[in-house]
Amino acid sequence: MSPLEIRIRELIQPLFDEESLHLVDVEVRGTAGSQVLNVFADTNAGITLAEITRLTREINDLLDIYDVIPGNYRLEVSSPGIRRSLEHLWEFRKNISRKLKVIYEEDAEQRELTGELIAAEDDFITLKVDKKEHQVPRPAIRRALVQLKW
Repeated sequence: MSPLEIRIRELIQPLFDEESLHLVDVEVRGTAGSQVLNVFADTNAGITLAEITRLTREINDLLDIYDVIPGNYRLEVSSPGIRRSLEHLWEFRKNISRKLKVIYEEDAEQRELTGELIAAEDDFITLKVDKKEHQVPRPAIRRALVQLKW
């Protein structure tokens, strides 16, 4: 994370804390004068359009007051989307009962499991694969993707 992204995160985090929202990630792309600031937000129940609209206004106001991004920029606030890997414990807990594809490291080898997420704890998650439960240490997880039914 760049120093600018860290500064933005520090500046806007209180907005999220006040409203019990999760600040998932902050990304700044582009070149000076034509940058795009992506802010990814979520809640335990899923973020609404009204919440995104309100956050966009509040974040924009803060950024204008503190002038942290030099030059012109475009602010985009959205949900993290389904293609983003789960990272935080609350994200795993939010997706209990869903099918996950988990890529993890074990004994210096990369492994993969796809199954129903049945538990998420501080140190591990539990997947049910073919009626058998598998515990995967959270620090070993490289990617965890929700698998949607199409």
